Amino acid sequence: MIQRGIIEALAMAGHHVWRINVGKVKMEDGRMFSAGPQAGFPDVCGYRKSDGKMFFIEVKTKTGKRRPAQEYFAKEIARDPVIYGVARSAEEALMIVTKGLNRTEDAK
Repeated sequence: MIQRGIIEALAMAGHHVWRINVGKVKMEDGRMFSAGPQAGFPDVCGYRKSDGKMFFIEVKTKTGKRRPAQEYFAKEIARDPVIYGVARSAEEALMIVTKGLNRTEDAK
């Protein structure tokens, strides 16, 4: 529900936004096939239509914590001029994108 609200709010604000899907499927020969980006990639990404600035949003519940791969992604992305943040609500995601934050630590 949080992720859907974030996607809808960002789209309504005029941003281009996509949900990142991941999953595993067992193939007929017994091997597992993994689809999607590397571990730690944020749940939502997109760009601001106004200036093309890329954003990455890690979606968490009120008490959710990032996994080590997600923390690693945050540290790596901090080196680049993009927008990144952990959002626990649509309002928080809009604030991150609107202000152009690169917030690699969770807000307290």
